[in-house]
Amino acid sequence: MTARPRLAPDQQLSIEEFLAFTDTRPQEERWELIEGVPILNPSPIDFHQIIVTNIVTLLMTEKIARAHTWLPFIGTGTRIPVSKNSLPQPDALVIAGPLTGSPIAEEAIVIFEVLSRSNTKTDQAWRRKAYASVPNCAHYVTVSLKGVEVTAYDRATEWAARTLHGRDGVLDLPALGTALPLEAIYRYTPIGA
Repeated sequence: MTARPRLAPDQQLSIEEFLAFTDTRPQEERWELIEGVPILNPSPIDFHQIIVTNIVTLLMTEKIARAHTWLPFIGTGTRIPVSKNSLPQPDALVIAGPLTGSPIAEEAIVIFEVLSRSNTKTDQAWRRKAYASVPNCAHYVTVSLKGVEVTAYDRATEWAARTLHGRDGVLDLPALGTALPLEAIYRYTPIGA
């Protein structure tokens, strides 16, 4: 459940209707479909964007150095089995398979969200449940902008929270065979410096 009003099933947009709608919108707008309701997300602040860039850069560097088969990229609409009329758009994700040219990710090994003011506690709880329903998702990771705080929810521990604080911490991602230093995640931001 999200903090937004819920619509009756017959009033909810389907993913196909949502994609047709977003095709009519300016490309710079970032829309998500949550429980059949199209949501326009506010423009993220520069700290948010730097952190997302850092995460994807770290993962891409690791992929190249070790010839991993997985592929990290900036988030795209992600299909979640628990809600057929939802297409949330995480900030970054890692997929196992090749790119398909689709605007929808059908799977994700790891999903990252950089938390902003629009991510209420209710929204965060909904996203944990939603991303846990992605069959091959092993880790859901949130990154705070309020301080150096990264929380990983892992399928292996039945989605129990594992929270790291301080720039000297390291985020272990066993499903990817890698770890990300928090110093590198927060690089170029004054957060926790």
